[in-house]
Amino acid sequence: MSRPRRVFAWIWAGILGLLLWTAGIPPAFAHASLLSTFPEDGAVLQEAPTQVRLVFDEPVQLTQLQVLDGNGQVLPLENLVSRGEAPQGDLPRGIPAGVYLVSWRAISADSHPVSGSFVFQVGTADPELVQAVRAAHLRRRDPLYWPLVGVRWGIYLGSLFVVGVLGWWRLLQGRSSVLGADGIELSVRASGTESFKAWAFVAAWLTLSLTLVAFGLHLAQLYPHLNGQKLLSVMLSPYGWGTALRLVGLGVLIWACEGGAAWASSVGSVLVIGSFLPIGHALTSEYPAGTMALLGLHLAGSAFWLGGLWGLERLLSREAPPYPSVGIIQRFSDVATWAVPGLILAGVGMAGIHGGWDWDHPYGRYLWTKLLIVLVMVGLGAHNKFRLVPALRQGGQAVGRLLRQIVRLELVGLILVLALTSFLVAQAPPGQERSSPAEPSCQEELSWPEGSLSLRILPCRPGNNRVQVEVKKIPAQELNLAFSLPERGIPPLRRQLLPKKPGQFAVENVPLTLGGEWQIEVRLLISDFEERRGHIRVVL
Repeated sequence: MSRPRRVFAWIWAGILGLLLWTAGIPPAFAHASLLSTFPEDGAVLQEAPTQVRLVFDEPVQLTQLQVLDGNGQVLPLENLVSRGEAPQGDLPRGIPAGVYLVSWRAISADSHPVSGSFVFQVGTADPELVQAVRAAHLRRRDPLYWPLVGVRWGIYLGSLFVVGVLGWWRLLQGRSSVLGADGIELSVRASGTESFKAWAFVAAWLTLSLTLVAFGLHLAQLYPHLNGQKLLSVMLSPYGWGTALRLVGLGVLIWACEGGAAWASSVGSVLVIGSFLPIGHALTSEYPAGTMALLGLHLAGSAFWLGGLWGLERLLSREAPPYPSVGIIQRFSDVATWAVPGLILAGVGMAGIHGGWDWDHPYGRYLWTKLLIVLVMVGLGAHNKFRLVPALRQGGQAVGRLLRQIVRLELVGLILVLALTSFLVAQAPPGQERSSPAEPSCQEELSWPEGSLSLRILPCRPGNNRVQVEVKKIPAQELNLAFSLPERGIPPLRRQLLPKKPGQFAVENVPLTLGGEWQIEVRLLISDFEERRGHIRVVL
């Protein structure tokens, strides 16, 4: 095996190794983060809840919220609140004992669909039944994820290819002649401009079709039953605007390929690149305007790189020494010297805004893999510019063949980078995974000579509450709490707690259903013969 072939083999092995490694990265589906639910996932309730509620870290538009009983029957929900950070719905009163599955779908602020489910049980705990219901639902989970990844990849590839071929390659052919190897001006109009337009025409139609398919899959992922009002809601969202903008831009580019006005390719390219800006992480970043500007530069540079490499491969496949288009190759190499670092810096800037370089996060691992592949391609491009392109002017056939092989390798690398991007946009960046805001609570303390007890109630409002107790400096074995509301005639509601950790107690779903001053009797068992008592008053 010759030395160039061995180099190519090592490069291919490295790229394939990276791809196999990233294939093991588990996909993360969420963009808006679900902070909490009521009832909590896996909760066992002695009394039937009257409501289901979801709490997110950002406003969402709920597209589905359904509660299924153990027989798969959907329970009707009333007073449904489908927008905001805490969508909710009221359950029928007195639902019977059993296991219930809550399934939900929503549109996050960055226009991505998010979904999930949780299980709760009313009555006697049956962990095996709860796990069986959850496992049955997971087996049916999001069958559209992988089709959408594939279609999204096709849209990225097609959009950048059309823009690159019609826009950036046309810019490189801005003059009607270039200098040949012997210094004589040679015409380049016959270099295949029409064939480039034919390829762009086909790619534009395919990309337009894939955009419509993606829109249909997106609707199917969001809505189990679609109607006109829901369709209008999606069309008026950032995702709808971006999709419409891309369809119009592709239509204009198709017209440009068929001999449209001189401005058509420029306007169509701007519309297609702009269609990606309102869809995705840029919209919900900390600096949306700056992130969108960087994304536009990144996409434009990628389109130039992809279209230019494809055009060079076509030229090198048709020509023989003395390579009359060597001037075009040199011009592309010169422009790429600043355009490619520019698109890399724009990508690095976006990743910095998103806080995406965290290696322990799936988003960060995809991002580092993309960067490593791009750096390999930059190294190949530098070898072309400083070694092969100058040698090409001498007319060596072996040099032209080697240059074509490297250009093909760069093309494959770009296609792989776009494939990784189709996975990357399905990940929530670490910088956008906001931590849970402080949950409302009230906290009171009891003190004894040898130690103290701190009791916290969350969210400290009428309804089901979580009670957390921390005991300090006392070897507590058991804690008994009695909740009463004398002013409303509510007798003591008793709860017996065992420590989860030394000094740590917690109880879920305490039904403090009415507002007022609740009295909490505390009995702390130290041993079989000794206990500590006290009273706490909490206003809900």
